Amino acid sequence: MKEQLALLIELQKMESTAGGIAAKKKDLPVRMAEREAKFKEYRAGVEIERAKLEELRKRRRDKDNQLRTGQETLKRARERLLDVKTNKEYQSVLKEIETFETRNSHMEDEIISLLEELDLLEKEVKNGEEKLEEQNRRYEEEKAKMTEELSSLVEELDVCTKKSGEIKKSISADILRKYEQIKKNARGVAVVSCWKEICNGCHMSIPPQLYNELQKSVALVTCPNCSRIIYWENKK
Repeated sequence: MKEQLALLIELQKMESTAGGIAAKKKDLPVRMAEREAKFKEYRAGVEIERAKLEELRKRRRDKDNQLRTGQETLKRARERLLDVKTNKEYQSVLKEIETFETRNSHMEDEIISLLEELDLLEKEVKNGEEKLEEQNRRYEEEKAKMTEELSSLVEELDVCTKKSGEIKKSISADILRKYEQIKKNARGVAVVSCWKEICNGCHMSIPPQLYNELQKSVALVTCPNCSRIIYWENKK
């Protein structure tokens, strides 16, 4: 029975290790997805700023075209001033010239304002693109590291599964059935150590007589409180 108990302890340790590996294996893709989502969010922000910059450049080009058209119109109006015959026509053209000069002046002010805004936004976009490049480098490094870690976890889990299968072959069918039933009812932990009359599964006291019997390892003993298989562990 001592040999069977030792096998159960080893099986429990192996399955606990496998459980921890499986949890990491399950969590890793979630972490990878979260990291990817953050990178994509940052990249989307930079793309939005790029779009704003392009729109601002388009507005600046439109304003430049409008100013050129206004300047040409003003030039033609001034040329017409030389050909007028009456004072009424002269005053009319003068008013027209004044209107075009005012309009062109406002357009020049708008272009200056746009240029200042463009200069600021271009710096922000350049800074964002530099940070994006750094973010992309770090993201690819982390992705490669996580992918390698995931591959390693798959291999480790496969090793644990194979070792657990080999151990089970050496355990009697009745004891293995009991182990599986207890594990099912005890949240995956069927075998725990006991020291100083305390079960390390439920942390409750066990009777002194049962504790003495446990130290002999003559038969499988279960905790009267949590029903797990318990074994004496000398921690001196």
